[in-house]
Amino acid sequence: FGSSFSARITLAPAALSDFRCRHLVAWRRCGRQRPLDMFSTRALRRIKLLVGVGVKDIEGSCEAMRKAVAFAAPGDRIVAMHVPAVMPEMMLTSLSDPGETGDDCLAAMANLTTKAGAAAQARVRAAAEAELARLAKDVSIEYKVAAPTNDIRSSLLAACRYEGAGMLVMGPGAGGFGSMPPYASAHADGLTVCTVREHLK
Repeated sequence: FGSSFSARITLAPAALSDFRCRHLVAWRRCGRQRPLDMFSTRALRRIKLLVGVGVKDIEGSCEAMRKAVAFAAPGDRIVAMHVPAVMPEMMLTSLSDPGETGDDCLAAMANLTTKAGAAAQARVRAAAEAELARLAKDVSIEYKVAAPTNDIRSSLLAACRYEGAGMLVMGPGAGGFGSMPPYASAHADGLTVCTVREHLK
């Protein structure tokens, strides 16, 4: 991808040929220049890129969306997926006895989680629209919210499988050391994983 590309990418064995042949140069064989055969089918395929949207790393999610837009070729599709937690951990730990919490209080906490997810999606949407305009691209982008879960990491990978995504693009997590990137690299079999870190200093 060139020395200027600073995102971290984990390539599944078969995913590279399905993804970025246009970023690779031709090679010489027997004195003639010819394209790499193993990448020749890319032009005939369309892929779906899934961008992970997290409330703990909104800037990373925005950068991931910008990278996905930059990656996308005509006909590719992007899905921005937010997977909310069942209940924010910091709220539960602040309660002396969660079992005694009333329904109204729990509903209010759930509403805060929903609002946080909506705010994150709005920021990511704005980043996508700006990048599409900057690059003069026309790419289909969907914004989705998965069912609340107590296991965001496995649920995000499940969403990738359900959506038929060929690539997962995400930020590095809060402070640059989130748990999702290493988890995805270790468990996202058959999927290309891209962790965008170039905005970190």
